[in-house]
Amino acid sequence: MGGLSGARRAPLRAVISGLALAGCLAACAAPALPLPPLPTLAAPTLATESQVSVVGPSATPTSAATEAILPQEVPPGEHISASGSLTETETEAAGPMLCQIQRDSCAFQQLVIDQDPNILFSEAEPPPYGMEDRMMHPAMELPLARLAALVRSEWGGTVQLMVTAAYDSQFRHDLAEPSPNLRYSLHYEGRSIDLITLPPDHSRNGRLCGLALRAGFDWVHNEIDHCHASIRANSLCTICSPLAP
Repeated sequence: MGGLSGARRAPLRAVISGLALAGCLAACAAPALPLPPLPTLAAPTLATESQVSVVGPSATPTSAATEAILPQEVPPGEHISASGSLTETETEAAGPMLCQIQRDSCAFQQLVIDQDPNILFSEAEPPPYGMEDRMMHPAMELPLARLAALVRSEWGGTVQLMVTAAYDSQFRHDLAEPSPNLRYSLHYEGRSIDLITLPPDHSRNGRLCGLALRAGFDWVHNEIDHCHASIRANSLCTICSPLAP
């Protein structure tokens, strides 16, 4: 068969054009679907508005959930750690004694002599041992100074803090052990200290121990006639050589 004549092609083109136009009109008349909203960027958080707390060796926890619940007072004969534990031992809370620091040894030279005028020191022993009441691990000075300030505030300036024992080279602690060389006490490393208030009043020692925890000590024991407090710090026994006094 031959192709369609020009006369017959014209109506066909008109039909096709009409259908295309109708489809376009129908599509244009249909309501357009709403476009999804574009994502927006949150405003940058200022440093002062940060909700993230970084807790590490040099950071102080600020969340109430991370703070230990500490008693106002420690009852006579009781002890407590800075974590709020009533069962944690001194060794667990403050670390073990690694050696007995001997006088004139390398580690002995690392002890500091506290000259804080706001603290009283017993110095009851004859020279040169009386000075040992002032001798301590360097990490002891800051919590001790804080405690002195807390004591003044607690009792309106009418009471002072007194140190009755700090570093001990005479083996006057752990006397239940008959052999001096086997006696165990953080006093022998300058990491424990015995405290009272002056004028003396044993009834204040429970509160004194409670204040010691707030000042930064890691373990306290109300030994009735005084408050014993210890710190966790690197042992000076390791300064010169491993475990050497």
